[in-house]
Amino acid sequence: MRLDFNVLWVEDQQSAVQAQCERIEYLVKKEGFRLQVIFASSVEQAKAYLSEDIYGDHIDLILMDYDLGTGGRGDEGLVEVRNIFLYKDVVFYSSQAADLSDKVAKKHVDGVFCSTRNDLPDTVSGLFEALVKKVLDIDHSRGIVMGATSDIDHYVSDCLFLSFESSDEELQAKILEAIAKRVKEKRKNFGKELDKISAIKHVSELQEFHNAYTGNDRIRLLKNVLNDAQLHVENIPDIVRYMSETVPRRNELAHVRVKVDGFSRKLFDRNNNELTSAQMKALRQELLEYQDLFEGLCEKLNTSVAQAE
Repeated sequence: MRLDFNVLWVEDQQSAVQAQCERIEYLVKKEGFRLQVIFASSVEQAKAYLSEDIYGDHIDLILMDYDLGTGGRGDEGLVEVRNIFLYKDVVFYSSQAADLSDKVAKKHVDGVFCSTRNDLPDTVSGLFEALVKKVLDIDHSRGIVMGATSDIDHYVSDCLFLSFESSDEELQAKILEAIAKRVKEKRKNFGKELDKISAIKHVSELQEFHNAYTGNDRIRLLKNVLNDAQLHVENIPDIVRYMSETVPRRNELAHVRVKVDGFSRKLFDRNNNELTSAQMKALRQELLEYQDLFEGLCEKLNTSVAQAE
């Protein structure tokens, strides 16, 4: 499961549903997910999207307008959708037609929810909750968070590469020197940790020793590079908050214990504090903001590199 909730929206007048789209985006984001919409203006364009693996396999919901103008009729589109995907949820809507259920019944298409255009946000919100409810439990949320922070780690690596490419030789040398210095420190610290490991009295103490050039090391280096090069320094306070507040909470998820009682699964941290669904929701919401931060930073650095070439 990912943080994105992907919707194929078949509508020939996108401006007419702008308010509904913004409302749906708000409702989805409130649960810690990001709404991603691909608009298709005709049945044929929708079929093309659904037929491509890059889109079809990742679409979570389809919204189909009845009146698509020259792009065909939505009830015909429902049949086409079912020919490609048997079990994809679809919302069939209209601003005027009141007999949508009859039109669906005549086409013998199952798994279709009918709605007016104005009621779309509530209809989609209900379906969204039903679709993701099974992965909103505490154990699955753990995997979502770990996957999202892994995506951020990739953005950090890309930002480091791009900032290095846009730096002059003097700053590049300083960056490499900083890496060598950090490795030297880690080698020294690792030696101390080996001594500590040799002195443990119980295998449970092993979980306290973690050392490598971690994702947090890369973020720290990126922060220093941006500061030294005076590149996009407005992002540094947010990067510091991510390092100091979000990453430690994410790292705790790698060391939680699961307690199973029948169908119930609960997670507890190393201090035996239970992790709640509300905490995981808040963490997902934070991660959405930080994904946007690092993705945007990556784009800005990419532009800087392109301009320098």
